Parts: sequence; structure tokens; C-alpha cells
Amino acid sequence: MTKKIFLILAVAGMGCSLQMKAAVSPVTKDTVQLESYTDIEQMLRPLEPTYHKGVFVTSPWNGNWFVSLQGGASAFIGKPVGCADLFDRIKPTVSASLGKWFTPQIGARIGYGGWQFKDCELVTNDYHHFHADLMWNVLGYRYGKVENPRWGIIPYIGFGLMHNPQNGHNPFAISYGIQGQYRICKRLSALLEIGNVSTFQDFDGYGKSNRFGDNMLSVSAGLSFTIGKTGWKRAVDASPYIRQNEWLIGYASQLSESNRRYTGQHDRAMRTINELKKILEIEGLLDKYSRLFDDRESLGNVYPRNDYSGLNSLRARLKNRHWDGKSPLSNDSLFCKSEFVNAIPNNDGSVVNGFYVTGADSLLSPDMNNDSISIYSHSDYLSFIGSGNECIGSPVYFFFELGTAQLTDKSQLVNLDELARVTKKYGLSVTVAGAADAATGTADINNKLSASRADYIATELRRRGVAVENITKVSQGGISNYVPTEANRHTKVMLYMK
Repeated sequence: MTKKIFLILAVAGMGCSLQMKAAVSPVTKDTVQLESYTDIEQMLRPLEPTYHKGVFVTSPWNGNWFVSLQGGASAFIGKPVGCADLFDRIKPTVSASLGKWFTPQIGARIGYGGWQFKDCELVTNDYHHFHADLMWNVLGYRYGKVENPRWGIIPYIGFGLMHNPQNGHNPFAISYGIQGQYRICKRLSALLEIGNVSTFQDFDGYGKSNRFGDNMLSVSAGLSFTIGKTGWKRAVDASPYIRQNEWLIGYASQLSESNRRYTGQHDRAMRTINELKKILEIEGLLDKYSRLFDDRESLGNVYPRNDYSGLNSLRARLKNRHWDGKSPLSNDSLFCKSEFVNAIPNNDGSVVNGFYVTGADSLLSPDMNNDSISIYSHSDYLSFIGSGNECIGSPVYFFFELGTAQLTDKSQLVNLDELARVTKKYGLSVTVAGAADAATGTADINNKLSASRADYIATELRRRGVAVENITKVSQGGISNYVPTEANRHTKVMLYMK
């Protein structure tokens, strides 16, 4: 009895399970995945560098050195002070220094200063000051906003030795102050400096030898000359390159996986073909179909090719015209070369000069004589173009500023990227024709100007990988073919079949 109960429950459970599975509708999984080749092409392009804001590369050993020469006045105030006021103590002073800027804000120098001073007894003495200073440009951050800012405010502090030839004392000294800087040109700057040197009290022969108390105040002006390389390089942000490298590693792994999968498919296909050959051999048909296995490249020719005869026949019958059933792709089709001299095949179905593009391998054009549609392959189209001297598509124009070889807008250079890509992909030749506005300038100036504009575009094409032997430069001189006259200041780029 117990066995019967378990058997009944098991059968009921199986029936319920089958009913539940039948109630669940099958879900069709989409196996087609769209892969954006535009995104891949964008990721494979060389990156334009981006820079960290306000961060600069440390100056190389041979860059941003400077030599400065200054002259001014100094006043000695020591202990004991003496009876004279500040103006009674003023004496001339000179200074010279050699230094280097390591960053736009941090620098160092070694220098000499001295001449004469009056001690507390108003006796004139000579002095020499040798020192090394650390400098900080408060306005150095402006290099991140301005290429070469003119102003600099530079506090400094350093140490050195003071020497008094009259008494032979050489005490330790601390120097500090502030320097103002104004850049006159790339390598020359004007300086104004206020500073002080503190040393021990016995520098002038009076006071204690182990305590600070003697000071040399100075005000000076002069010039600074930059030696070696000038300027600063901004620090490149490496994160875009890191992201691109990570993507490239993933993309390479994806390609390896695809290659492995395709290799497996190829192996399975080859095993299938070998099995088919065995079957054909058993059936005695191997000799009849052996050509399919011997010439793999001709395998595609056994399949029918769409020649659009049915479409052309339908159009002819709708227009009550006779259609002979022949394909326009056949050798005896009658179409003149002029029908597609200016057609440019695009892959997006757009209309170019009256031609309708049906795909990557053909051109669809209305036949003006019998209202039918003509289909041309790219190879037929390029062969017609190659048999003459017709420009492929419309010329591309680049416009320049008045009297220069500078583009009115740098964004025009994006056209050169595509021109170079098409030229290299299809092995085309390029003609670069420079022109100037005949309404301005002399004939000699316009000839030189048009040549320099052609040279500029040709150089940009070479930088993008177009071979020199594929570029022909033409100088048109001054022209007046276009309205407004500014349109005559251009360089025209034309593509041809070799």
C-alpha cells in the first residue's frame, strides 16, 4: 500500500512539473550583437595630450639658468648703534649672482655683494658678502594660465659669510629679502630688490662675537639674463593613455578569443568538407565536383549574383518599355562614361551628384534615356575614373588669413585627416593647388603666398602618412575666380586615380 502511495505522488509530481514547463513560454535569445567600429576606430587613434593644471616638468640641467647684475645703496646698522642716523650711513653697493629656476616657482642662486659701509664710529670700511639663497616666485602659478607672465614677486632666504678686510673678521651671515621682476623680453628681465644681511655683532670690530646684532640693509636695481633653454613644459596627464592601454589589452584579448573561435569554426568546416569528399567518392561523384575543393577561391562564383535585372525589368514594364532581360553589369550594356564621372560611392545610401548608392560594392544611378536604373560596381566606377583625368568627387578647399599661410580656422585640419585616410587606403594621388587674392598684393607676393599655402597643406598631408611622391603641388598665384574675394585665399586639394 505504501509503495502505491509513493508511486501515485511521483506521477502527480511529474505531471505538475511538465505542466509548469509547458506554461512557460520559450524566450528567444538574440545572438546578433552590434559592434560599433566607429568607437573602435576612435580608440585606436593617437591621443592628443592633455595636461595637468598648474603642474610643470622639472627644468632640465641646461635650462632656465640666469645671471644678474645689480647696483644700489646700503646702510649698516649694528651694535653699538652709534650717533648717526640712517641717511648718514648710506654707501654704494654692487652685487652679482648666478642661479637656476627648477620650476616656475622654485629656484636658487649663489652670489656676491659688497663695497663699503660706515661703522658705528662713521668710519668707512670695505666688506664682502658671499651667499647662497633659496628663491620662491609667488606668481609662478600664473605659468599655468599665461605662457610667459611678465611679473614676478620673489621672496628669498639664504646663508653665507661676511668678510671685513680691515679687521679680518669673517662671521656667519643670514640673508633675506624680496625681489621684484619684470620680463622685458624672452631672455631679459629688470630687477628691483630690497634685502638685509644679519651677522654677529663683532663684524665691525665692536660688540659681542657670539650674538647677532649687525645688519646690512640694501636697495638695488639691475638686470637678469636667462642662459640656455627658456620656458616650461606642462606635465602630461597620463590617465587617458592608461585607459587606452587597458582598453587595448582587453581588445587584444577579445581579438585573440575571436581568432580562436574562428580557428575552431574553420577546423570544423574542414572536417565537414573532408567528410563530404568521402561521401562523393563513395557515390562516384568526386571527379565531377572536385573543382569545388581544388579551387577554394572560385567557390563563391557558383552562387548566383544579384544583377538587378528583375528591378530594371519591372521599371521598364511600368513605363511600357521593352526590357531585354540583360544585366547592366554585362559587357554589352550601353552606358556612357559621363553618367558616373562625378559619382562618389558612399555606404550610407546618400545621394551624391544624382547617384543613389545601394551598398559598399555598387552604384545605383537613374538612366535618363530609358527611365531604368543602372548598377555599377566600385571597380567599374574606378576603372572609368582611372581611364581619364577626372577628379574623384569635389575638391576640398582650405581658407587662409590675409597675407599669411595660416588657416582662418584650425578646425579645417579635420578634413586633412579624412583626405589622408582615403588617399592611403585606395592608393590615390593628390594635387594641392595654392591661390591668393588678386585684389590685394603684387603678382610676386601672390605667387610666393600661393606657393607657401600649398606647401603648408602638403606638409600636413605628409605628416598624416601620405607619400611625397603621391603629392603634386601647384601655385596659381593671384586669382579672382570667387566672390567674395576672401574665397580666393585658399588651397584646393583634389584626389585622382594613379
